[in-house]
Amino acid sequence: MLNQIPLQLISNFISIILIGILFYRYLQYKKNIDVIKGLKNLEETNQLSQEDKEFILNNENEYRLQLIKTQGLIKFAKPFFIFIIGLIFIFFPLQDALIHLNVIVVAFIFMQVDKIHKTNLYNQLFELKKGI
Repeated sequence: MLNQIPLQLISNFISIILIGILFYRYLQYKKNIDVIKGLKNLEETNQLSQEDKEFILNNENEYRLQLIKTQGLIKFAKPFFIFIIGLIFIFFPLQDALIHLNVIVVAFIFMQVDKIHKTNLYNQLFELKKGI
């Protein structure tokens, strides 16, 4: 069964799945940013409740830890991606290697966008925390 499915189709399918996950994460990011904007509006009018302050403190710590983990994963993944790219160019002809390379590129973009989202959320929550 696996011999009947072209390898290019599998790599393209994986890329499409990663793009779908990236889009889903973007929608989650937008929801989180909207919540933080609401908290900023409450802070400006001095209407933050104790629950809001606890939410800010807990999520600031959570996103700080997530950001540290994401940065560590990216530091680990860069040499791993380079190694995988080298193997792809060694074992496949150039035309096929470039087709399979899209999975690595999409995965790298996914990791970078995830880091940017977590950094933005952490910075926003940190600013709110300073204002408390």
